[in-house]
Parts: sequence; C-alpha cells; structure tokens
Amino acid sequence: METEKKETAEVCNCEKGECFCGKDFCGKYKKFLPQIIGVLIFIIIIGGLGYYRMVWKKNNLTQKEAKAQVEDFINNNLMQEGEKAEIGEVAKENGMFKIKVAVGEGQQKQEIDAYLSLDGKKFFPQVMDIAEIKKKNAEQKQAAAEPEKEVPKAEKPKVDLYVMSFCPFGNKAEDTMKSVYELLKNKVDFNFRYIVSSSGDTINSLHGEKEVAQNEREACVLKYFGKDKWMNFVAYVNKNCGTDGACWEAGAKSVGLNSAKISACVKAEGATLMKADEKLSTEAGASGSPTMLINGVSTKAVYKYGNSEEYKKAICDAFNTAPAECAKALSSATATTQGGSCN
Repeated sequence: METEKKETAEVCNCEKGECFCGKDFCGKYKKFLPQIIGVLIFIIIIGGLGYYRMVWKKNNLTQKEAKAQVEDFINNNLMQEGEKAEIGEVAKENGMFKIKVAVGEGQQKQEIDAYLSLDGKKFFPQVMDIAEIKKKNAEQKQAAAEPEKEVPKAEKPKVDLYVMSFCPFGNKAEDTMKSVYELLKNKVDFNFRYIVSSSGDTINSLHGEKEVAQNEREACVLKYFGKDKWMNFVAYVNKNCGTDGACWEAGAKSVGLNSAKISACVKAEGATLMKADEKLSTEAGASGSPTMLINGVSTKAVYKYGNSEEYKKAICDAFNTAPAECAKALSSATATTQGGSCN
C-alpha cells in the first residue's frame, strides 16, 4: 500500500500544480502538455482575431464607403450651388483615409488631399504637419526676439504687405493699413501680395480652397480696378463676409465693382496671379500673414494691429525727407492686439 502511494506521488510530481494529479492522467498525458497548451493558445488567438475583425468591420468604413461618404458630404454641405467636387483615389495613410478631391473646371481645376477618420465621423479638409508648424513657430519666436532691422531711406518708400485673405491677423493688418494708405498713397509705392503655395496647377492656401478663391478675387480686383477699390473691397469682406467670402459679390457691388469681370479674371488668370505672388513672397521670405517690408526690410510694426499711427510712423521714417502728410496724427484708439500671425 505504501509502495503504491509512493509511486503515485512520484508520478504526480507534476503534482505541484503543473498538471491534474491523477496517476492515469499524469502518466499518459504529461508528455503531450506542450502541444495541449499550444492548441489552447491558438484557439484563443483565432477567437480574438475573429472578434477584432467583427468589431473593425462594424466600426470602420471600407474604402468604397469612405469615398461615397466624402462625396456626399462635400457636395451637399461644402460646395456652392451649381458646383461639384470629384472624388478620386482613396487610400489608408497614417491611420486615416487619404482622399483625392478635385474641384473647379478647366484651368481652374484643382486637386487637394483631404482626410477622413476610419469610422467616417471626422473629415479633415486640411492636415497640419506638426513638425513644420513647430519649426515655423520657433523661427517666428526667434525673429521676434531679434532687434528691429534698420530700414534704409528712400525718396519714395516702397511698402509690401503680404497676407492671406482669411487670416484674422492679415485682416487686422489690412484694416490698420487702410487709413495709412489713404494718407500716403500718392507718396509711397504700396503693394499688396498673397501668401500661397502651388503644386503644378494647384494653388494652396493655409485656410483651404475658399481662401484660395478669395485670394484670387482680391488679386483680380487689384489688377483690374486698382488699389483704392481693392482696399475698399477688402475692408468690406473683412467686416461682413466671415471666413468663407460668401458675400463677396455684395461687397463688389457696394464699392462699384463688376463681379462678372472679377469671376472671369479668376477663371482665366487666378492661378497665374497666385503663382506670381508665390514667387514674390518666397523671395521676400514672407511665410507668415501678415508680413510687411519697407524698402525691402521686414518690420515688426506690422504686428501693432489697430495702431495706424505706428504703421504711419514706420513708413514715414523711411523717407529721405518726410512729406507734410506724415505730420497728421492717425487714430490708434482701436489698438487692442499685439503680435500673432498665420503661418
């Protein structure tokens, strides 16, 4: 009897919790234990994958579904009446659907990359590159810390203002410049440019396709109707049209502009005008809206939004001999914002 117990104990030295302690089981199946464990793990993995696929299929769209959803959303919610976007290639990239979207016709047709979350709940018409934004912000802070560069003097100073049409800071700069322009327009060479980028025939602007369209309208006004009309048109849009330019035609009418001529110009020349401004802004190192150069030198005075007197002073200091107009004081009562730009 003792011998039998001893044998059972020896056989069940898998009896330390490593197997079922039974003489028959341990004796017969101990050698198959690794295989049994392997089968159990395999079953668990297969079951988990099945559940994962079930949840994935339930919560995320297929590429075909993503394309249909974006097409419906853009054309029924973002496009103006009579306009339609074409949805091209759809691919997964960086944990989202990357979707090619074409808008416009003929030479004005533009293709952009938009993004949709895999579950179809979030649409991103524009994606920000974190590293690039950090780099630009660091450069901006460094530039702000640097001392103001000395502006060379000239008989007739040249002032170049670079903006984006829907950048709130650029709009503040335009509004601040208006009274200065009206005071000194016959004494100073004022120029107004747009900060954009291009890829082939596609024009891109920081605030999306609607900003590209407004940039082009304003550039057309500048070309065909002059700086006075441009300044009044821009002031109207800044005050009344928000960030989509929807009321631009009312603005054109209010300042005596032919909206049909503006639209024709945009269609025929918009991209060309933007590429010309892109070249000039690149040469000037103007990447943030607003940027102001006086006689070719960038000035921090542009960030003193609402303070027309500071704008005037910076420009008048660039004359060899300041004209009588520079003695007139301009209002700075609305000066509320310092610094800030769109990059």
